[in-house]
Amino acid sequence: MHPHPDNRTAIFDWIADRTPEGAKVLDIGCGKGDLLFKLVNEKNIQAMGIELSQEKVMAAVSRGLSVHHGNVDEGLSSFLDQSFDLTIFSLTIQELANPLEVLKESFRVSKKVVVVFPNFGHWPGRWQLAIRGRAPRTVSLPYSWYDSPNRHFLTIKDWKEMCEAEEWKILDEGYLANGRPVRFTPNFFAEVAVHMVVG
Repeated sequence: MHPHPDNRTAIFDWIADRTPEGAKVLDIGCGKGDLLFKLVNEKNIQAMGIELSQEKVMAAVSRGLSVHHGNVDEGLSSFLDQSFDLTIFSLTIQELANPLEVLKESFRVSKKVVVVFPNFGHWPGRWQLAIRGRAPRTVSLPYSWYDSPNRHFLTIKDWKEMCEAEEWKILDEGYLANGRPVRFTPNFFAEVAVHMVVG
């Protein structure tokens, strides 16, 4: 998943601002390790990543990061309870086969979890579906229906309802469009949501 470039910077800054100095951080679906690299340099974290793409794993490892090749849908059983201070899903959960189960596991291995996801309730997507009768394609959702990595399509409202049902507490939340904060009706105006949650 490739966020709008301005959103990407804002997402990374939001997470960095809330990451404790020297924390143990697990980044699930870490790609080439751009976020981990930033956190290592700015917050001196102990970084660990999991990534499905072997090519991206190699790129991350070449930067000195500890990133393992694996499919997180198979679980986090190799990690001990509460072995991380923070687990990050940055535009990852909507691509997983079983996001609920993986999130439950992440609360077992981590004190806090940051979840970043594209808001499928963003108004241009709603407009395309309602007026044009087409599957939405936007800057933050650039794929056609047949080549999208996204398996699940959630809105901010959907996410909050799931957190409530699972009795997870949202500690902090941010919403972005074009790299700028969205403070009014985010389920309609935000491209991306960023939440810090405890289980």
